[in-house]
Amino acid sequence: MIREGVKVDCGIKPMDDATSITGEWFRMDTFAKGKFHGVVRGQTDGESCTMGVYEATDATGSDEQILGAVVTFTQGSKINLGQVTCDTVAADDTLILTPYYFNGEGTLTAGTALTFTASTAETIASREFDQSGTDTACGTSLAACINDATYGVPGLLASADTGVVTLSCTEPGGGDRQVTPADNGTGAFDITESDAATLVVVDLIQMADFEVYVQDMDRDDDFTHIGARFASVDTGNYVFAVLERAMAGYGAVGQAVTATDTSA
Repeated sequence: MIREGVKVDCGIKPMDDATSITGEWFRMDTFAKGKFHGVVRGQTDGESCTMGVYEATDATGSDEQILGAVVTFTQGSKINLGQVTCDTVAADDTLILTPYYFNGEGTLTAGTALTFTASTAETIASREFDQSGTDTACGTSLAACINDATYGVPGLLASADTGVVTLSCTEPGGGDRQVTPADNGTGAFDITESDAATLVVVDLIQMADFEVYVQDMDRDDDFTHIGARFASVDTGNYVFAVLERAMAGYGAVGQAVTATDTSA
């Protein structure tokens, strides 16, 4: 089972009330690899934050020093779930969506950037959505343009509710690794608005990971633990990280969970 070979822990607890937070320190002397998987929610126009991974000599974080470079989460860049709120959208306001697909090696590759423009009438073939009515009607029109089989965004799904348009991948996580979306959806997408006051974009899920190989740690100076830290977080945004550690060979690991079960 996966749980017998990969140990999963909460690397950084979920929080939305601090600009910087450091997780606990986890031992690596019995593991070959470790991967921190960071998740950010709530960033809006112009916001960003970072996640750094560090090594230390014990479980209290003594003598910490950074491993590699920090990972930056930039609003609107390769997000997995997003939200657009229509708020008195003006004619000629635009929303640009760029889907990303997996190539044959599992790397995200940018697709075609598509621009949707607010207009006084809906013309799907021109990617123009109707802003002349209520915010609710505007959101419905925008979603219809994005979802169109011919002129919409391949691999993205838009759902509108009272002027709020939620954008998701048709296959969460991107499905199979494909050069083109086919029936597998996108892996992520960029989103750029021309006016952040009228098309209010919020990143609901944005992820990044950082992998540590035990041979790259400063073992000569007894660095045995790793930890992660979020920094430059805008107040009110949610962040957390999960740590996966894998052993050098097959063997059972202990999971510190409240319950466990299988599909068998």
